[in-house]
Amino acid sequence: MRNFIKYPSLKLKPRRGYCVPAGPSFRFAWKRRIDLLGSRLEFRAPGHAPAPSRWDEKLGPGPHTHSGALFRTCRLMPGESWEEAALFRRIWDFYGPWFVGRVARVSCYGTVQRLKQPGKRLNFLHPRAFESAVLGYMTAQWGHEIDEDDGTPYQKAPVSWRPIKNMPVPAVTFDIRRTKSLVGSNSRMLFFPISADQIVQFSFGYSQYCTGPLEDEDSKISPKPLLELIDNVIASMHFTPSAELQQAIDEVKQQCPDLSVSPECQPLKWPAHVDKDGITIVEYDRKRYPEYI
Repeated sequence: MRNFIKYPSLKLKPRRGYCVPAGPSFRFAWKRRIDLLGSRLEFRAPGHAPAPSRWDEKLGPGPHTHSGALFRTCRLMPGESWEEAALFRRIWDFYGPWFVGRVARVSCYGTVQRLKQPGKRLNFLHPRAFESAVLGYMTAQWGHEIDEDDGTPYQKAPVSWRPIKNMPVPAVTFDIRRTKSLVGSNSRMLFFPISADQIVQFSFGYSQYCTGPLEDEDSKISPKPLLELIDNVIASMHFTPSAELQQAIDEVKQQCPDLSVSPECQPLKWPAHVDKDGITIVEYDRKRYPEYI
């Protein structure tokens, strides 16, 4: 039976019991192409599919050049050490069977990240520098988000760190997990560099619409269809370096023949901040960036 019949967007009754939602089919996903400083990223992703009753803007895919005009400071980042340029945005809503309506959502957001004050000796094409950049960026963006009552961070990362070996540059995917109900987010992340000072990030935020303790969410609404769609999009990523980038990669290989990232990475000790350099992780202090409070 076709999903649009069994899983309509119209809600006529409440959800009862365990639900395995249905969303856009990856089988018919479109091929996307993005020019990244002369390099090319190709991947497949379904069309923009938010619930009919909601308005959510899509974006791209569009080319990324050396122009700095498209960059803006990463929002909600206390140290304001990173800035980003948007590449791609899509929403995919998931529905329960027989008029239960919308029960889950995946948000896909692709950006290019760079330091506002890059270190002269830092080269993100080197796997160790790349890892430091990824961990520093994550801490700058989310490491300060805590419950002020008990000091518990709202999120934990990286979880399930998985290097991607079929990329010509260092690449990794991992999860960000919520630690409390109703705050924070669950996301599956993808990072890889496109130059010595710029990194592409794809963030796949996903959520199930149900109440109750955090540990019970998966027993009410299955996250499996959401994660399958995310993993299919990530697995379809194919990056072709430009001649200029390939030359830079070959130079790094002379010092580091193996460009793969570390096979494992334990979750960071949050709460924490990063210094103004955007890389160095330092002890959390709510008053470190008073202009943000």
